[in-house]
Amino acid sequence: MSNVNSDKRRAVYTGLKPFLPREDLMEALHHWETHYADRPRFTLQRFVAEICRDDSLRARRSDILLSLVQAMNMPASALLPDPLNGDTVRRASNTENSSSDTATAFCALMEALLTRIPLPQRHAFRLDLLASINRQQWPTPLVAALQGWLGSDHAPLKIPSVPDALLQSLVNRTYVVLAERLGPVQADSLLADALRYVKSSQPTLDRQLALLL
Repeated sequence: MSNVNSDKRRAVYTGLKPFLPREDLMEALHHWETHYADRPRFTLQRFVAEICRDDSLRARRSDILLSLVQAMNMPASALLPDPLNGDTVRRASNTENSSSDTATAFCALMEALLTRIPLPQRHAFRLDLLASINRQQWPTPLVAALQGWLGSDHAPLKIPSVPDALLQSLVNRTYVVLAERLGPVQADSLLADALRYVKSSQPTLDRQLALLL
């Protein structure tokens, strides 16, 4: 694996990461490697069109393309680690489980976000997120905790100890589901409002919240 190809892959990974949950991100990265790694940079626009299959992503194609172009122009030292590098994969698989503060931040953010979804759409969002969670191969205790929370109007969210990266993936997945239900503009607004609320009410969680987004 050449350093050039590795740096290109890191750039694509860096550019796409803010927009895609991990499983979709890795699928998009594989698509780029298979069809676009050796093509000129101007074909990025076609690549973005091909990976933006749902409405929420199609609405953000220009933002995704700009993010990719900016990442392609970043120095290698500023790019995220190569997700397909063996050492990186081993580090990810050995990641320690989340601290109690990270889990607390995750639960607080999810609860704050749910209460901000308009009541007429809240039930449908719960069902959409449940269906999305059930399609993922996440730890059974975590899935059970989320199912119990989403199935109740009053129970607080309590989760088992899992890696931070998994909680970040869940926040990304929740945002995608919300954007599909309400549109990316309202999803952005609700998530930002929930984040501001948790930061103001529990300022000690600021660092943990940053890890989740």
